[in-house]
Amino acid sequence: MSKTATMYTASNAKNNFGELIDAAQRSPVSIERRGRSVAFIISPSDMERYEDAVLGARAVAVLKKGAFLGVKRSEAFLKTITHALR
Repeated sequence: MSKTATMYTASNAKNNFGELIDAAQRSPVSIERRGRSVAFIISPSDMERYEDAVLGARAVAVLKKGAFLGVKRSEAFLKTITHALR
C-alpha cells in the first residue's frame, strides 16, 4: 500500500460513492471530515497484503517468544473455528 492516497471529503465521498470505490481499486482513498483524516478505503488486494503483513509479523513475534499453544490446545481452537463457520 505504498501508493499515494486519493482524498475525498466526507460529503464528497457520500455523494460520489461509486467513484470512490473505483478510485480505491487504484490507490487507497482517505476520507476527511473537518480537515482530519477519519477513514481509509482500500481495495481487497491491498487489504489482503495488509493482513498478510500483520499476521506475518505476529507469527514472527510468536516464533521469537517460543509461545506455542501445543497440539491439544491448537486442535481445540481449530475445532472451535470449524464449528463457528458451519
